[in-house]
Amino acid sequence: MPTRTHPLADYADRIDPARPYTVRQLAELMEMAVSSVTGMADYGWLPGSRVTPHSRGGRVRTWTGAQLLRLARRPIRVTYDHSRFTPVTLYRVGCRCKGCVSAHTADSRERRRALAEEAFPADKRILLVALIRGATPVAEAAAEVGVTPGQVHGRAAWDAAFADRMDEAGWALCVLGQGDPRCGTGGGYRGDSRTEVPRPGCRGTGCREWRRDRAQQERAGAPG
Repeated sequence: MPTRTHPLADYADRIDPARPYTVRQLAELMEMAVSSVTGMADYGWLPGSRVTPHSRGGRVRTWTGAQLLRLARRPIRVTYDHSRFTPVTLYRVGCRCKGCVSAHTADSRERRRALAEEAFPADKRILLVALIRGATPVAEAAAEVGVTPGQVHGRAAWDAAFADRMDEAGWALCVLGQGDPRCGTGGGYRGDSRTEVPRPGCRGTGCREWRRDRAQQERAGAPG
């Protein structure tokens, strides 16, 4: 039966031998979900825990840092029992079959989106859209609500409802006006500094749509 390095080995330099670690603290140390650490313990990769009743019911597993350091130095036997353990847990312990990879990808995406929701909650999104509808540029509106433009555009990339509200509000940022034939063109997006009264680049919805389409075309035509 093949063996591999224990998952704790990569974190040994961060383990304090003098302190105890619960499942939650170990999950924070290893930067993974609590359920994954629980799965590893159930899988037999984290033996020797002290189990005590929790004040709110259930049980609490605790390891000493010294125990964890000993485990980190111990190679583990590799078996992947898909009938007993979840695909996310099996991915964490090294399985790279299609099902486990897909489950890990979905789990990681959900955790990232939960963090994004915490940093950029609904009340901030509502305020940001209102500011844009009042002709405040996206970067300035983002700063006013306490997020970055990257967080705004990142949210819009996967939240279709938020992206639609952004596009609807974004017409207020149009420099030319929706009826102008240059709206939604490269010239509208880039602006014109050669005229007597320079025209800034437009970041209204029409011109941003032109830029998105152009970027997609550029990516499609890029050499592999």
